[in-house]
Amino acid sequence: MRIDPDRTHTYATTMAIPSRPPGFPWAIYLAGANHRYRLLAFDLDSGRHGPETARTDADRLAAHLTELGVAHLRTRSGPGGGQHLWVRLAAPGAAPEAVRRLAHALRQHYPSLDTAPLTNPATGAVRPPGAPHRRGGQSLPHLTGSALEAALTRLDTETTPEVVDWLLARHPHSPTPRRSSGPVRIVDPVSNPRLDRPRRALTDTTRALLAAAPAPGADRSAIVHSIFLGMARAGHSLADARAAAATAPGLVRLREDRARGREDTDRQWRRALTTAAHFAPAPPSTRAPVDDELDRIEAAIGSDPAHWARPGGASDERILYALVALARAARTRTLDIDCRRLAQAAAVDASTVSRRLRVLTHDSWVTRIRAGSGTRAATWHLELPDQAAPILAATQGEPAPAPGHPSPLLEHHTHDLWAHRSGLGGVAARIHWAAISGKPLISGRGRTFGEVAALTGYSLATVTRVLATLTRLDLPTRAGVTTSALRERLDRAADRIGAAGVGAQRIRRHLHDRELHRWWLEEQDWRCRRGKKTGVPRTVSLTIALPLEAPARLRYGRFPVTDTGRADYRAARAVVTRLCSPVGTPPIESDQHNQAA
Repeated sequence: MRIDPDRTHTYATTMAIPSRPPGFPWAIYLAGANHRYRLLAFDLDSGRHGPETARTDADRLAAHLTELGVAHLRTRSGPGGGQHLWVRLAAPGAAPEAVRRLAHALRQHYPSLDTAPLTNPATGAVRPPGAPHRRGGQSLPHLTGSALEAALTRLDTETTPEVVDWLLARHPHSPTPRRSSGPVRIVDPVSNPRLDRPRRALTDTTRALLAAAPAPGADRSAIVHSIFLGMARAGHSLADARAAAATAPGLVRLREDRARGREDTDRQWRRALTTAAHFAPAPPSTRAPVDDELDRIEAAIGSDPAHWARPGGASDERILYALVALARAARTRTLDIDCRRLAQAAAVDASTVSRRLRVLTHDSWVTRIRAGSGTRAATWHLELPDQAAPILAATQGEPAPAPGHPSPLLEHHTHDLWAHRSGLGGVAARIHWAAISGKPLISGRGRTFGEVAALTGYSLATVTRVLATLTRLDLPTRAGVTTSALRERLDRAADRIGAAGVGAQRIRRHLHDRELHRWWLEEQDWRCRRGKKTGVPRTVSLTIALPLEAPARLRYGRFPVTDTGRADYRAARAVVTRLCSPVGTPPIESDQHNQAA
């Protein structure tokens, strides 16, 4: 087991399990020596979004496990309000790749989930029931007495590892983005695009997919993408893809689309070709020219902090830092991203992102390459600053982070405490960051109000008022506080003013918005289909997990309509919310922009 005798939350030391449990925190491994998971421990942490969000997330995830008939044990991890859910898996256990995918999918639904133990099979460990917490107390089950004994007895019957697929099916999710070491060059991009590599024979898997007609109920779009991805990696061209689409049984979806007047072969090929070109993962230490370009952009953002004191400037600055962080992870300045996902990265509302991107486009920070269409996100390009213009040393934040790691400034600004309505707002976030980062003009003391005002561009009266509020909330207003201590004090302040959990609510609202939009697009496609229409019942009541990537109309039923035959978005949102949140969580109102979208 891993131990934390100094209560520093590092668990850097290991030891054999003793005859009696130690009096300091200890944790057990979730995977065996073969790196296959025999335990699933869902750690819903209260540190980021508060104990109420951790409890709500645990309620929802536990409801899914109960509906699936999966024996599990729920515990309170310690005095902070965190929650643990434990599931035992039968031999041989779950593959680490499947568990990692599950962790990233669940994180999109449960913002308080700590994915670290489920994404690191070699060292991932969690404190079991009875283990002490570093701040006092210990992990204790919710149940007591005979109810606890019955739950432990049920756990003696191990759960099949297929529970990983069941949970994935119940949680619609976006694929985890992958980093690349630099794309393979695409040659002849206009007339007959292909990867710049020798042509070779297709793999057995790709040939089998081409030769077999999709089974009833199979996701034929996913089959098309898999076939084209295999062809692209083998150095085949668009001409080869068109020839295969004309006759291959596995590509029947493309021929059906063509019969309905939609020629989609070229678009599907270019989509697969782009994916294949960026497929190879990059070591984190590899530095490419794009990293230097992003360094320049980030330096330009921080070169004149007073520029962001304009109305809406705090949101503009935060959105740009979020775009840079996403670009560092993707290793490219051209990103496909929708307003809601960018809003989550920047911790602002999706409607704010939509408005401020137009301002940033006008100011030449970003360029929209392609508008969004259907479920496809818009494509944005981060612009390099004018090399003729002087770029001063950034006065906010640390040096540019390594590729894939978030900026300390962005980590600070996206805390729930700085939410627009329920929190202190973006202006307070900028003032607080200026006060605690960097060095004052005179060593040995914190920055004066005048220095903070000069750095942020706000008036002295505004700075004085905000810093007084921060002091009342027991927040540090000078440099020197450790990251962990700062996080704890930000958490306490957010909980004190009622802002804890607002980020989690935003994530859930955006998830429901995306599902609602996907459902409506599929409904439109079904209504426009020629010939006799067959479909699912008008209402559905699902008690089993659907296959992965199940169509929205199969998952939610027919799109509700009013008595006059118009789409009933309010009823549709209620269906999506109910099926994505099986227990009685408070309804999340969507802003006017999201409803219109």
